[in-house]
Amino acid sequence: MRALAEVRDDPLTDDGLLLRRPRPSDAALVHRGTHDPLVREFLQAVIPHRDEAAAERWLTEIPPMLWQTGRAAYFALEATGEAAEEAAEAVGEELGEEPGEEVGRAIGWGELVNLDPEQDSAEIAVWLLPEHRRLRTAKSAMRLVCRFGFERIGLRRIDAFAAADNMPSQLTGAAIGFRRAGYLPALFRSSRTQRLHDAVYATLVPEDLC
Repeated sequence: MRALAEVRDDPLTDDGLLLRRPRPSDAALVHRGTHDPLVREFLQAVIPHRDEAAAERWLTEIPPMLWQTGRAAYFALEATGEAAEEAAEAVGEELGEEPGEEVGRAIGWGELVNLDPEQDSAEIAVWLLPEHRRLRTAKSAMRLVCRFGFERIGLRRIDAFAAADNMPSQLTGAAIGFRRAGYLPALFRSSRTQRLHDAVYATLVPEDLC
């Protein structure tokens, strides 16, 4: 497993999505995502940013620091090609903007956290903005984060913990090769309601990624 500070971080692409390191211009994405009810329900410790300026400050400081210290790898997921045009149309319909205004902007977020050099392992988390939550897009997003972990960092295992009542997340993982490995009662607390969620634990090794 390589140290994050030494990892090649040029973008990866897969089926209309591009994975790259986040930048301050992704503030709109992060602001929306941290206020999204489903993101806050099914992910732990999601703190909503007060406004886009606060999200921009966070993006400027926190992701680079975590990367440099080897604590976590954060990513933005951006639509490309025809997918970018579809994304622009979807966002235009959702937010009342002209088609094309969103081309080149990120539509989702990915993370590799709990990096463990002894186990060559990490934990994955991925979310997409509501108008982009389709199985094909979700599979590409999760696959890209896993590819980065396996190909660039040299991980030998990636773990995923999905709330037991978050079936779309479980189905997405299974579709790219994650295998269910356990059930953990009351594992994490919702960021939105503080309700405890049971979790389904799944794991992926490089040979099973599809």
